[in-house]
Amino acid sequence: MKALSRSKKAKPNWEVLLTAEAESEMKRVGQLLADARKLRKMSVVELAVRVGVDRRTLGQLEKGSPKVSLGIFFQVLSALGLLRGIEEALNPENDLEAISAAVRRVRGRRKSGKVIDDELVKF
Repeated sequence: MKALSRSKKAKPNWEVLLTAEAESEMKRVGQLLADARKLRKMSVVELAVRVGVDRRTLGQLEKGSPKVSLGIFFQVLSALGLLRGIEEALNPENDLEAISAAVRRVRGRRKSGKVIDDELVKF
């Protein structure tokens, strides 16, 4: 009887899978993290020790590498005192795309002759 071999799942090649926009933003965010670290007069080694990662991992994050985990990204934000900014950016009240989509839906309903109760539309 043949033994079943377990094949390892191939890891995604993020350099190939990223959209140009995502790649550009990751590099921009990495540079912003590096700038924030420098403004705090912290070396790469010092921040890496605070976060609990190797300096090369932190260097990859600052270069915008998609291979660095989201957990490490949040640890770096925490060490730099920047976590609150992420929460504000993701707050639905600040999501301009979602607000625009809601307005388009409301306008579409109005054209169809339906009456919309003011309590249903929240801005």
